[in-house]
Amino acid sequence: MPPPPLRAWLFGISLLAAVTVLALLGECCAASDPDELHDATPGASAGKPAPPPTGNSPTCNMEAEGNALAPADIDGAGVAVSRASVKAAAGTEHFAWDMGYTGSHFEFSDVGHLPFGGRIPFENLHRFELGLTVRGGLWGTVGGFATVRGGLGFERDPGASGLDGTALAGLVVPLGRKWTVQFGGGVTGSKVETQAVPVIGFNYESGDRFAAKLGFPHTEITWRGGTWWGVRLTGSIEAGSYGLADDNPIARKGSVAILAPQTGLWFDLRPMDGFSASIGALYALPGTMTFYRESGSRIKRFDVGGAPGGALRLRYEF
Repeated sequence: MPPPPLRAWLFGISLLAAVTVLALLGECCAASDPDELHDATPGASAGKPAPPPTGNSPTCNMEAEGNALAPADIDGAGVAVSRASVKAAAGTEHFAWDMGYTGSHFEFSDVGHLPFGGRIPFENLHRFELGLTVRGGLWGTVGGFATVRGGLGFERDPGASGLDGTALAGLVVPLGRKWTVQFGGGVTGSKVETQAVPVIGFNYESGDRFAAKLGFPHTEITWRGGTWWGVRLTGSIEAGSYGLADDNPIARKGSVAILAPQTGLWFDLRPMDGFSASIGALYALPGTMTFYRESGSRIKRFDVGGAPGGALRLRYEF
């Protein structure tokens, strides 16, 4: 999978500055909030469910999302994307897992600008993912984690060309009462490319009003305005390989790797315990789309421009 573009890293650095400022504001709010209930739990990994407050009972959630992006420029042509996904996850103090499916529809326009003889590269892509994390204390207040993830992406028929995976490990170190830092590394790879991946993340919790998780591939800044509503700023970098069909007109039995950074502003509603509905305004940052032959040699890498969009997400926790 190709490395994140420079714009995505600059986006992350900008969010780091925003987190620092908002954290200071959150600290002031927390200091004057008599309803503050808890601090961040040392050892919780970024982007994963925090350990349950008591015992080792699992926390579970199910999530469904639909989103659509306006046409983005791709080498003079255009591509609009709509996605639907479902996901289930569960976690305890020492283990967490998640699994999900995403179906994506791509609508290409002005394909005459692409070097494909006026042919459409593909219309629909499918992807299954499964992840497992093990975490726990190592010494003192320092914790550790290890994560393995696997994915299978395909146009029509599942195959080895659409397999990819990631293995990560690292440490989680508390920095005071509300901050933790996570760092480590690992490797990610597919049939066509393997590369090392650094892990760095910062977590901040201030009671149940403000929280921030800054890292890669996911960043989230949350402000809870009340018991039934909240606002979130998110940033993510999604990457995956997809095996193309045997009769694909561009890369017969080949593959395509898609890198898609995205940011979003979400309004969360919680009308009842355990259930939430979220409406998001999205913006897809510039990414890439790379085609490979069946042999693994690269055909061409395209830069995909930015585009606005919207999303609806439903989530149930139990």
